[in-house]
Amino acid sequence: MRSKNTELMNKIKTYIEDCFENNHRMPTVREIAKEMNIAVSCAHRYLVEMADREIISYVNGKMSTDKIDKMDLRTNNAALVGSIPCGTPDEREALVEDYMQLPVSIFGKGNLYILHADGDSMIDVGINDGDLVVIKKQDYSNVGQIVVALDDNNCNTLKTLAFDKDKKCYYLHPENENYDDIYVAGLSIQGVAQHIIKKL
Repeated sequence: MRSKNTELMNKIKTYIEDCFENNHRMPTVREIAKEMNIAVSCAHRYLVEMADREIISYVNGKMSTDKIDKMDLRTNNAALVGSIPCGTPDEREALVEDYMQLPVSIFGKGNLYILHADGDSMIDVGINDGDLVVIKKQDYSNVGQIVVALDDNNCNTLKTLAFDKDKKCYYLHPENENYDDIYVAGLSIQGVAQHIIKKL
């Protein structure tokens, strides 16, 4: 390479990172050459030089950068399945409204789905009417966790799971003093709340 064009090296690095972020793959040397309007052999020499300078990693034709190494583009496909009441239990048809891609780095793995919160019985834990609540589908939970549960009439609600030591039974506790606790004979856990997505 006759002259080492630092500006072109920076453009190549940015192009590699943009391609990975937008397309979830590395560009080929031919694609880099076309984008930079240079010959394929010249693009290859630039990549080798950039690797020598530790601007990128380029080993056996595989390239990467420090930024790409920190990226986690894995997502979890979660269904948005309508509303769930945060007040009196109410049966809602769980129709899928949409699918959302949730980053694994933030929301984690697992069988996730999303519900619209409906009501104000969970406002003391920051769940307001209209918030999106990310639920991990599972049939168990610990006391103190916020759960989607079915009551004795097969109606669902979002409440905190609690245990009454005197009555020796579980119950559903609303996080709003204006609502009463819900005692059920046959508590059935449908999932555990993991995150809240809300507008500011």
